Amino acid sequence: MIKKDRVFLVGVCCGEKSRDYFQETIEELKHLAETAGAEVINTYSQNLKSLDSSTYIKKGKISEIKNAAGQFKVETLIFNNDLTPSQSKNISDLTGCNVVDRTEIILAIFALHARTKQAKLQVELAQLEYSYTKLKHMWKHLSRIKGGIGFRGPGEKQLETDRRMIRKKTAVLKKKINAVEKTTVIKRNKRRNFVTIALVGYTNVGKSTIFNKLTREKRYIADQLFATLDSMSRILKLKSGEEAVITDTIGFIRKLPHKLISSFHSTLLEVIEADLLLHVVDISNPYLFDQIDAVDNVLQGLGAADKNVIYVFNKIDKMQSNYYSFLKKKIMRTYIDAVFISAREDLGFERLFDKIEEYFLRRKVDLEVIIPVEMQSLISFMYDKTEILTEKLDRNKENYILKVKTTRQLYSSIQKQIDDYKLKQYINK
Repeated sequence: MIKKDRVFLVGVCCGEKSRDYFQETIEELKHLAETAGAEVINTYSQNLKSLDSSTYIKKGKISEIKNAAGQFKVETLIFNNDLTPSQSKNISDLTGCNVVDRTEIILAIFALHARTKQAKLQVELAQLEYSYTKLKHMWKHLSRIKGGIGFRGPGEKQLETDRRMIRKKTAVLKKKINAVEKTTVIKRNKRRNFVTIALVGYTNVGKSTIFNKLTREKRYIADQLFATLDSMSRILKLKSGEEAVITDTIGFIRKLPHKLISSFHSTLLEVIEADLLLHVVDISNPYLFDQIDAVDNVLQGLGAADKNVIYVFNKIDKMQSNYYSFLKKKIMRTYIDAVFISAREDLGFERLFDKIEEYFLRRKVDLEVIIPVEMQSLISFMYDKTEILTEKLDRNKENYILKVKTTRQLYSSIQKQIDDYKLKQYINK
């Protein structure tokens, strides 16, 4: 059995945030630490009006932590916020412990869960870019760090190289990622004729379970933060016969590290380019509205805040009936298109499908298409993928004139095929 890192959690309640909010961030930090493979021995917190610029927390608390770390044989301290390079160095010098901040623990989890080539490259790039910002102050205490949380994963060896080597490695990684992304772009281009849907939400709210239910897939799921790092796309078939491409994406979290957003940009393009977002929320979480805000902030940072959204409140099976009834009414006042489901108990999916169908219906417009009679395969496609309102031949019986109800996106693709065909016929004359 692999020995777990024994860690202390350290947090500061500072500024306008409530004590309840602070306690939730500590609970989340504990979940992050355990997901990274740590054994949390104790938690230390401090109420401050302002942070100490040199050591983040006050010297008295540092002394208390140092003594306890020696007593309980703890070698790692995990902080609930990001630290400056000098703060990390000073705390490490004073306590003799490995110091890990919020971004580093998230990077460590991403390193553990990266399975595909693309995900591993993206995580390594994020690790390198983050370590680069801290190198100036790390030389002294790096020598005594023997791996551990925040220093394992694809990029751990690079942390001991100089800045020049990191810049060189970063450039190589970016080239490799670009090469992998070319394949992703090709796949994405093939889906342009389809309406695209992306599942988004806070980490561990059940997105992958919902994806599996909607598509009959067997995607890996686990009760862990960031169990899913790679996007997966499948065809979603609706009762009306319509088809869409639905994509499961990585989970978000409050204060999602900027380096991860930039490194996973190609994966997050699935969100940026989606026509419709299914924003999954864990209704049983007492801080669900904070989590909604955290996801919305990430979407805003991606430039995807103005998307069409259906809010999917999952895990209703965990709710007590009286409180659920009250909360549901409260949610419906703010989120008109909300759907309430249980992915585990397979409840509410009929309503979710209906909501998606309603979105398809709103997207459709009445358009006229003139198709050369020789393009029989395209005409068959039209009958299969659009709603034919009227059909007739033109006076010369050379073209079908169809009035259809379809999306503008699909109409553009159909019209391009017709134009390409006519151009080819003209050139061959």
